Amino acid sequence: MSESGNLFQSVRIISVCTFLSRVLGLARDVICASIFGTSMVWDAFTVAFKIPNLFRRLFGEGALSAAFIPIFTEQIEKRGREEAFVFFNVVATALVIILGGIILLGEGSFFLIPRVFQIQEKWQLILKLLIIMFPYVFFICLVAFMGAVLNTLRHFFMPAFAPVVMNLCWITGAVVAPFTGKTLDTMIYAVAISTFLSGLVQVAIHIPTLREKELYYRFIPRFSHPELKLVLIRMAPIVFGLGIVQVNVLLDSIIAVGFSSPQGGPASFTFAGMTVPFPMKAGAASVLYYSDRLIQFPLGVFGVAMATAVFPLFSTHAVREDWGNFSIAFNKALKFILFIGIPASLAIIVLREPIIDLLYRRNQFDAESAYRTSRVILFYASGIWAYCGLHVLIRAFYSVKDTVTPVKVGAACVGLNLVLNLSLIWVLQEGGLALSTAISSMAQIVILTLILQKRLCIKIKNEVFISLQKTVVASLAMAGAGWFVLRMFPEVNGGSLYFKGLRLFIPMLSASAAFAGTSLLVKSEEFVHLVRLSLRRT
Repeated sequence: MSESGNLFQSVRIISVCTFLSRVLGLARDVICASIFGTSMVWDAFTVAFKIPNLFRRLFGEGALSAAFIPIFTEQIEKRGREEAFVFFNVVATALVIILGGIILLGEGSFFLIPRVFQIQEKWQLILKLLIIMFPYVFFICLVAFMGAVLNTLRHFFMPAFAPVVMNLCWITGAVVAPFTGKTLDTMIYAVAISTFLSGLVQVAIHIPTLREKELYYRFIPRFSHPELKLVLIRMAPIVFGLGIVQVNVLLDSIIAVGFSSPQGGPASFTFAGMTVPFPMKAGAASVLYYSDRLIQFPLGVFGVAMATAVFPLFSTHAVREDWGNFSIAFNKALKFILFIGIPASLAIIVLREPIIDLLYRRNQFDAESAYRTSRVILFYASGIWAYCGLHVLIRAFYSVKDTVTPVKVGAACVGLNLVLNLSLIWVLQEGGLALSTAISSMAQIVILTLILQKRLCIKIKNEVFISLQKTVVASLAMAGAGWFVLRMFPEVNGGSLYFKGLRLFIPMLSASAAFAGTSLLVKSEEFVHLVRLSLRRT
């Protein structure tokens, strides 16, 4: 099979697993929305969950993977698998020691803070949930590292399947939750415990696959290993950059909780002797969570899948200094990302209200929760194409061992995001947090693209811009068809599940047909290639 065929085959494997994971993730969120709605309890859980998630992205699939994969690839290419596998154990040992220290420090802090300082009830609940969920950091970072190793060895199934297991565990916890107590405060602990247990299960399912690849873990505390030092040196700027980005993501939720009026509490706070109304109501962090989860569906299925599959390919071409094929792979990946990301943005914007109505609106998730979530998705969805493109662009820099440029650009855009956050919440409430994220991501992708063209040995070819024009035309036709058909199905309060399904899927099918037809008319190469690939695999 050609390199292009291998790339799309890898993307297909990752996309199928990720699609299953996202479907289960939606099921998980539907169940949790029905039970917890946009309550202060779910606000607390979303903030508590983002902290271990921050470390996963930082040490697991973020900085460590970006620094490790190019060096591990080089070891295999130039020194052979045996030396590369020793290097794997050296890095794994260092990771185990570092993560163990982080867990001990975190657990001690979460236990002592409420006993030393007087804090509000909503922050106390966050700390209690963190005591249960923070050890998840240890297991999920190991999972991300093992996934990076397997991806380098061109095994994509198990790393992509691990989130499926995580969602199954979470769903189990959510289903059991109503039987564990009568209040939301007690039920939430079942979900927290299931999250922790999912980390254990995900580690366990990777071990047989690693053994098939003849990878066995041995404790090798060889901190003088030259490649380990190189990994740590390359990780440093990435940790700094990703740390800023991930802390900023966490700050979004903290701002959403801190600047929201508590349930049953005062509607204003005192600042510098002035009485200031809270810009948001309780539930803002929950609304951001549910909105982000819907946005993550196309991002994970297509954007992250493409970036994950193409990163080892980028690294191999970079090691061989084969810049011609590097450029070809980059341009193909970018065209595909834009072909998926732009219509995904418009489709979710047009159909966001019936999506929320079908998936979330029931029991504790009432009409107000649906309206607030719909409003936030409008702003988040405008940047889907940018979120997807960033994954590919950043990995292009990492594969040529330039870890500093994305950090500098990311840090600048994080500053922009924080300024916009604190400005826009007074006008758009939680929607301001979403719009800030979209704007800063768009700015980041534009700046990185310009730098990439000037500094690196690749160029964005005219075919990308031609493909972009065709994609925009097809996407506008899709959005127009979806909007027109949706107007034939006015919203009905308390409508049946059948009607809600029709109200979403008929406009969705009409929009898809318009997109497919227009793509054929404008002779979109990406659309034709995907159709042929699908037909060949069925």
